[in-house]
Amino acid sequence: MSDFDNIGKLKHLLLKEIEPSEKISESEFIVTAAAEAILQANGRNWIPAIVQEIADYKYQIVSNQLVYAAAQKAGLDRVWCIVISPESQNIEQAKILAREAIPKINLTTASRDIILAALRYLIAEPASALKGVDPVIATDKIAAADRESWSNLNPITTLKCGITKGKKLDHLSKIFFVSPPISTSQPLPPPESISIKIATRDEIFSRLDYLSQNKIDGFDKVDIETAADIICSASKGKWKSLNPISKLECGLNTTKIKTLKKVFSL
Repeated sequence: MSDFDNIGKLKHLLLKEIEPSEKISESEFIVTAAAEAILQANGRNWIPAIVQEIADYKYQIVSNQLVYAAAQKAGLDRVWCIVISPESQNIEQAKILAREAIPKINLTTASRDIILAALRYLIAEPASALKGVDPVIATDKIAAADRESWSNLNPITTLKCGITKGKKLDHLSKIFFVSPPISTSQPLPPPESISIKIATRDEIFSRLDYLSQNKIDGFDKVDIETAADIICSASKGKWKSLNPISKLECGLNTTKIKTLKKVFSL
């Protein structure tokens, strides 16, 4: 019988065929009481242990460790188990449903509602380091931030949302992590460079739009409609470089002028 033949099945397995995956953290009192409850039910555990099959007639506990420990304590030969597929996401799901693991949330892509729910959960924990943080205010500021560009949680401390470096940020990392989404699309090639002195308004706009759409060097924050209007209407006859653009008050500073050289010449 292959590993997959037993997936999803409720099986009455021999305890000697099962090995624990980690040391149980429950108190001796809880284990003993659970064992007594199983014995009072004629040795039937109504909540199954969750196992994965690691070899022929060999299993490993992946969740509901208490059931396994209680069955041992009760001196049973067998315990009811459900066999699950061994992929890590399935084991993680079993641990979350059994309250043995806390769900993790990618803050890069999390919705406002899930951020708010997670913050309220963390703040409500006993002795939470986030006590005093207003979850609605913090959520609004985090949700509005450019989270896709974050490489860690540190930018949260600059949002003035009540979450500072140290214990508060550490407590936040109990649930949240940052993993930028993987782009599956290939960026379009840059448009052909054109002289800024002869470019039409549409030609200027299309090149600024390319830089904005691809979020190159902060151009996605620039009002490119206004910038194209101002650059097009400027008197450019005496320009010897693109530097005068930085003085047009169109949102393009000297740093962005270097980027403009990718799509404009004189």
